Amino acid sequence: MKLSKKLFTAIASFALAASVFADPITIKVASVAPARSSWDVQQRQIAKEWAEITNGEVILQFMPSESMGGESGVVKKLKAVRPGQKAPIGGAIFTSMGLSDFAPECNVMTLAAPFLFRDQSEVNAVLKQFTPTMQKAFDEKGYVVLGWFNIGWAYFFTSEPVNTPNDLKKLRLAVGGLTSPALSNAFKSAGYLTQDVPADKLMQSISTGAVQGLFTIPMYAYAAQYYKNLDNAVNIPLAPVMVGFVLNKSDWDAIPAKYKPELLKSIKKAEAKFIADQKRMDAEYLKRCETNGCVINNPNAKVWEDAFKADLHYMYEGSTPVVNKAFYEQIAAFLKNYRGE
Repeated sequence: MKLSKKLFTAIASFALAASVFADPITIKVASVAPARSSWDVQQRQIAKEWAEITNGEVILQFMPSESMGGESGVVKKLKAVRPGQKAPIGGAIFTSMGLSDFAPECNVMTLAAPFLFRDQSEVNAVLKQFTPTMQKAFDEKGYVVLGWFNIGWAYFFTSEPVNTPNDLKKLRLAVGGLTSPALSNAFKSAGYLTQDVPADKLMQSISTGAVQGLFTIPMYAYAAQYYKNLDNAVNIPLAPVMVGFVLNKSDWDAIPAKYKPELLKSIKKAEAKFIADQKRMDAEYLKRCETNGCVINNPNAKVWEDAFKADLHYMYEGSTPVVNKAFYEQIAAFLKNYRGE
């Protein structure tokens, strides 16, 4: 009996030691968050919480997408070089364009149609209603989407004052570039002068004047210092910029089940914070741009809405449509009911 107790104690001690000193599960996640932005701070908080929840068993290692060639480069890194091998990275935080590049069938770019939404509450309602539909495309690729949220609304930042869409058509624009040529082509079909610029060449193109206008969120415009050359902002939020946290299913499955409810709560908490802070952050970063010399122009929003809605068909026509027409009509019908119209 004494021998059995000693043996049991030894085995238990060994098992405990093995669990303490076992290598943690390290998951590399590419992210488009600008360095030191509030978004970057929030994802570092997620990494901290995951480590605490799992007692150090799961380590999220966020890496800048720029170092991988932008979102298009990240899409390649999510795929194994050879069959049976592990992909270089286990996950990514993508914007709408990266999500669409990785899983076009999710139709998330439909949510980027200008003037589809009137405010953040409508975005929240649509995400709640249609998230299961959009997630199917990722499930089929062996990935799970841990969270959806929008990090801001897209505005135009330009090198000279712009009052109407016709004024905008005279400038050379970057609206998607090589990351989303379909979006760039849709604008081009509507009469805009779009430039296909790789992410790592964007600042150079703006500095030299090759790009005179950019379609982006205020956080990016400020954090990347784009506003210094594109020192006019059209104060009309055209569309929400969505973000999805995508993780390889094999990495997610490797995490002990007992931790997953709390890990998901951590993501949901970050989602809620972003959604609650979104409007304030857009205003705050626009103000920072203005304080540092950017002129905030306030043209007639109705003129812009009418023009963009008239050109909407360019976004769902052609061989590589940006907007899925059927999905757009579903969302529009849902919003009409949501508004009580």
